[in-house]
Amino acid sequence: MKTKTVTIGELRLTLLNELNAMDDADEVFFGSGDLSLYRLKDRGPKTGPILVQIEFNEVYSVVADPTSD
Repeated sequence: MKTKTVTIGELRLTLLNELNAMDDADEVFFGSGDLSLYRLKDRGPKTGPILVQIEFNEVYSVVADPTSD
C-alpha cells in the first residue's frame, strides 16, 4: 500500500485562510471526532524534502482506499 501524503503547499493552501480566521480558543477534531493528536514526528531525510508524520493516540485500521474506484 502506498503511503498517502499531502505537500505542505497543499495543506497550506487548504488550511491557511481557515486557521488565520480562527481564534486560539476555537477547536479542531480529527477523523470523526474519535482521534486525539499525540505528536508530530520528523521522518524526513537529512537533506531534501522534509517528511513529517502526524501521530494520534488511538490505533486505527484503514478499511477502504478512498482513491480506488
